[in-house]
Amino acid sequence: MAATTTKPDFDMTTGLEPILRVAAYVSLGHAALWLILLLRWVTFGSMDWDAFKFEEALVTLPAIVPYLVYGIGIGVDLVIGFGLLRDVPQARFAGIGRNIIFILLSLIYWYATREFLGAITIVGLAGFSLLLLYRNSAWAINYPAAFWLIVFFVVPNLIVLFISLGERGPRGTIVYPNLLQDGFFALFDDYARFFSRIGGQFLYLRILWRSVWMATVNTLLCLLFGYPFAYWIARRPKKWRSILIFLVMIPFWTNFLVRTYAWMALLRNTGLINSFWTATLHEQAVALSGSSAFFTWLAEITANPLPLLFNQGAVFVGLFYGYFPFVILPLYSNLEKFDWTLLEAANDLGANRLMTTVRILFPLSLPGIVAAAIIVFVPTLGAYVTPDLLGGGQVAMLGNLLQQQFMTARDWPFGSAIGFLMMLIMLFAILIYFRVDKERR
Repeated sequence: MAATTTKPDFDMTTGLEPILRVAAYVSLGHAALWLILLLRWVTFGSMDWDAFKFEEALVTLPAIVPYLVYGIGIGVDLVIGFGLLRDVPQARFAGIGRNIIFILLSLIYWYATREFLGAITIVGLAGFSLLLLYRNSAWAINYPAAFWLIVFFVVPNLIVLFISLGERGPRGTIVYPNLLQDGFFALFDDYARFFSRIGGQFLYLRILWRSVWMATVNTLLCLLFGYPFAYWIARRPKKWRSILIFLVMIPFWTNFLVRTYAWMALLRNTGLINSFWTATLHEQAVALSGSSAFFTWLAEITANPLPLLFNQGAVFVGLFYGYFPFVILPLYSNLEKFDWTLLEAANDLGANRLMTTVRILFPLSLPGIVAAAIIVFVPTLGAYVTPDLLGGGQVAMLGNLLQQQFMTARDWPFGSAIGFLMMLIMLFAILIYFRVDKERR
């Protein structure tokens, strides 16, 4: 039997494991970061930098201390980095100790300065280096994405949840109920308030229903028009597909707010549509009103501008226009990989076009349909700019209610409760997608 060889997990030329080599480069990167901070400190008088909190603290210390801090930081990281490259065993243990100390120092730094960004940056860099030095390649590879999700998704949502359990104080502050006196369920008073009557009506539930209904209708409209369009693009010759997708993505080059204001310019009473309606068409109808009863009727209805703005119809137009490209891209991505010979085989076996579409095309493209539906439904449910501008405050959705609670009423706990309920609805939609994808697989 021939001998089998296994690929070594270290560099044959230096004997250093790849993960430790990465750790060495990260340590050298830390040294470079210390050097940049030192250059900032030296050039503060000429460059007028915005000082960090720890730099403001260093100003209060003797002049030699900042140079010692930066110099020791540069020296330690250079020694660890070059020690790892030379495969010195003590360098790895020194690096582990260094990163543990920095994680502890970051906690002290946050407690003393309350500067979250600086503290979390130190924790992130030290934690990544620590995983590399522990040779945990799986965790090290996934660490950047996991760290980002924890810091900017999990932690903010936990903060929102914690705030939602409180109540608005007399001056807009957040106060928490006395659990011994009010009971545990007093923490959820804001959630109960959302589902309660206000002035004899379920005002918040009506806004919730309007938001879900408008998001559902907009999603169905986008799918109704987007699926045939994506199908048409997918069946074009390959040289034209990239051009067509490029044309679909052109609206993304313009700010969403600017595009919404453009729709306001089109739909307002003095806009392009109403100018044609009340000026050009009305003048022609008046000139011909003596010749026919139809033109007399047309002259009467064109005397006043059409109510195109500040209503639910205008909001639907803005939502459809804004999120229609989001349907095209996932549907096209799914249909582009579709095996069109399956439809030809079904035709050869006697299936008509309707049967091949319903029994083959739709089921196999269902993941793309569900993905496109979620991509449109989720942001439409929380839309704020479109209902506020095109609806003129007449079509309130959850996003507008959320903004009012935070910015106008200063009721952060109730606003947080609304935001958390929105997140649960969106999470439910995402779970549907994974369920559909699991059944397909």
